[in-house]
Amino acid sequence: MTGQKNNALQLDQQLLLQLLQSANERIQKQQQLNELQQHTIQNLTTEIQLLNEKVNDLTHKMFGRSKETLHEEMNGQLNLFEEESVPTIPIEDEEQQSITVQGHRRVIGTKANKISLLSMVEEDHVLALEEQACTHCGQQMKDIGRTKVREDVRFHPAKLDCLVHYQHTYCCKSCEKMGRSSFKKASVPKPLISNSLGSNSVVAETIRMKFGQKVPAYRQESYWQKDLGLDISRDNITNWHIKAVHNALDMVAKRFQVYLNQEDILHGDETTYRVIESAKSDTYYWQFCTGKESLHPMVYYHHDESRSGEVPKDFLKDFTGYLHCDGYTGYNALTQAKLVYCFAHARRKFMEAIPKGDKNSEAPAVQAVNQFKKWFTLEKKWEKLTAQERLAKRQIELRPLVDHFYNWLERLTPVVKSKLDKAVQYAQKIRSGFSYVFEDGRLELTNNRAERNIKELVIGRKNWLHSTSLEGARTSGIILSVYKTAELNGLQPTKYLEFLFSKIPNLPMLSDEAVDALLPWQEDVKKICKE
Repeated sequence: MTGQKNNALQLDQQLLLQLLQSANERIQKQQQLNELQQHTIQNLTTEIQLLNEKVNDLTHKMFGRSKETLHEEMNGQLNLFEEESVPTIPIEDEEQQSITVQGHRRVIGTKANKISLLSMVEEDHVLALEEQACTHCGQQMKDIGRTKVREDVRFHPAKLDCLVHYQHTYCCKSCEKMGRSSFKKASVPKPLISNSLGSNSVVAETIRMKFGQKVPAYRQESYWQKDLGLDISRDNITNWHIKAVHNALDMVAKRFQVYLNQEDILHGDETTYRVIESAKSDTYYWQFCTGKESLHPMVYYHHDESRSGEVPKDFLKDFTGYLHCDGYTGYNALTQAKLVYCFAHARRKFMEAIPKGDKNSEAPAVQAVNQFKKWFTLEKKWEKLTAQERLAKRQIELRPLVDHFYNWLERLTPVVKSKLDKAVQYAQKIRSGFSYVFEDGRLELTNNRAERNIKELVIGRKNWLHSTSLEGARTSGIILSVYKTAELNGLQPTKYLEFLFSKIPNLPMLSDEAVDALLPWQEDVKKICKE
């Protein structure tokens, strides 16, 4: 009996162990399933977060403000797309609120200063002869003086006239008596375009309208025909611009490129452009301009079908200085140049990473933007210092802030592929390009100079949409380069264009020295073409 009881007990123990083992296996499987579900939930949560970021980003691009500043508590600007309600003041407390309004100070004499250089024309307002009779006795009244009432500025529409050139011929009467012929003719300057309605002044005005006022050729066509009475077409205008470049402006642009390669500091940027005859859907304008302390202020819009690094490498083949640019890898082809990256581009990434409606100043993206704000505030304070003084200030005050910022970035753990993650990675990728601002005080923290110049082209592109030919696109880039460079040097662009159109076709020899004498920073040119 004892043996049977022991056997039964052993069987019960084995069965219990099997049940326990089976239960443990089920528990482990359930734990694995729970872990898998938790992992799935986490992935889905992350995906939802990323999708929400994309939706908010697209909504902001379509309807939001383009200015890169923080939200309401930072600048007082209301946001139309915030979901939170705006707090209101209770009615019973409204009477207790007080607002201090600064008094308005009116500046007297501004109108007189603005019209002082205009020619003055007087207009007298007199009574008609029949109204000069006295209402009491009927006798003729006498004019006893006049009173100045107001001053108006009158606009006179543009007008055209026909300038007829006559060449005078001279002969020597003394030689005629001796049986010899001696004649001389006065020299007549060559026009920019021969046998054409496109005179120097007309071509310069079409350029001003297209590249200064952003009026495309097809809209100019109506203006010239209906308002001014000159029957020219959009094709005439386009062809004149191409001939203006070929006959005059191309030489100037080539000298611009030479001088750009000799600069110590440049800014670069690029944008897309549509050309009908190109097989590619997009071609590109590469913009290069000088730094703020350059002795030869310039901007150049170089057109190319490619966005590869070979384009800046070829255009700036002799450049060995600092190039301000964004993080586009195409600029890495400039191995002989030092690439200075833009703090504003890095800040923009963090601005995009700020969660919608998040007023928490502890959010990492908000903290990053506030750090950039401190840097720009310091630079604003130092803008009137010399380059050496600014460099010393940067070493003492700015460098510790930048180092602290990057140490802080190392400790962040953003969601993979989120806006914040992309911002952190971008800032870390271009850190080496930030360090150059601590080598030369002439360098800037941003590439805004290039972006402002490229915006000139972008605004024009919205109006004239595209170019028909590659030659037309190249022509537009050269004309805009000359036009904007004239402005940078304080010249009146139309005067400068007319000056070039009259001088270059009449040069006895087209040499680099002769063209250099006509460049917009020359003192003699400034005296003639000053605004």
